[in-house]
Amino acid sequence: MTYQPNRLILESGHRLVVEHFARTSDMRLTLRPARKRLFSQEPKLPSLQVELNKPAFAAMVPEGDPDGKPYLVFETDPVSAGIRDLYRNADIPFIEADQAGGRGMLRFERPGFSAKLQFDDRGDATAVESILRWAETSSAQNKGKLIRNEVERTIASAIKSFADELGLATHHHVPFGYAAGYRPDLPRTIARHTIEMAVSIRPEVNVGAPVVMPIRVEVDFDSVGDPENVERDECVADFVCSVGMPMAAIQPGDNGKFRLTYSLADSEDMQLKSDDLKGWRGVMKDICSHALEVTNAGLTLSPEPT
Repeated sequence: MTYQPNRLILESGHRLVVEHFARTSDMRLTLRPARKRLFSQEPKLPSLQVELNKPAFAAMVPEGDPDGKPYLVFETDPVSAGIRDLYRNADIPFIEADQAGGRGMLRFERPGFSAKLQFDDRGDATAVESILRWAETSSAQNKGKLIRNEVERTIASAIKSFADELGLATHHHVPFGYAAGYRPDLPRTIARHTIEMAVSIRPEVNVGAPVVMPIRVEVDFDSVGDPENVERDECVADFVCSVGMPMAAIQPGDNGKFRLTYSLADSEDMQLKSDDLKGWRGVMKDICSHALEVTNAGLTLSPEPT
């Protein structure tokens, strides 16, 4: 069985965002974050739950922010008036992006203000700079944390330390269906379940940004033992095994450590402290390297420096 990784970038509007906003040196783009995670308090509106469980295309996050709060959100699919109102009320600047006829289109919104910019390659830098300036005064009070705990923070730092070498990018709180790809055999009960992290190939390495593997991070003992969570995790595990998909799962272990399980390796589970950056770097690099080989999605690995 050959597992086919899902691509996070499919359309011209997606490429417009990545090509123009991934160049900002002190920011990074995290692709496909679930909309509900963009708010400090996840909205509980039954009429909007389907849209909230789906992802925005991307969120721009300051590199130096340990919580990963969204600086700017990008939408490339139509969103309802209700979602727009939620963004405005939380003072989360958002962009609707599209591309047609060789020209880019960015529609920008903040509370009490909106603007539409159309540009070609002669004006792209000015358009991007203008939007970043408009976004910089927004309040962080109602913005959600895309990096929610020390374990996620340590793993993100560990992967970042070898991401350039392997051509990888890390994304946060991605609906499982977007990490796995929607397929007839994907149970609907887990398709919209949010996975804490997903590793993909960088768009500059592979324009589709295929997903190398998702990473589930569970830090609460009570959640691990909850019957609903157990049933859902078993469903995810069954699906992952049935399609030969690489996936890592991290759960509370013994003596304050966290247990790491990898879906495709025969090796024993490992246990590490949450702040053991060196340990996480070593094990995550091995797992990511193996997942790259299995998915055949990325680069030929360069040798370690001597």
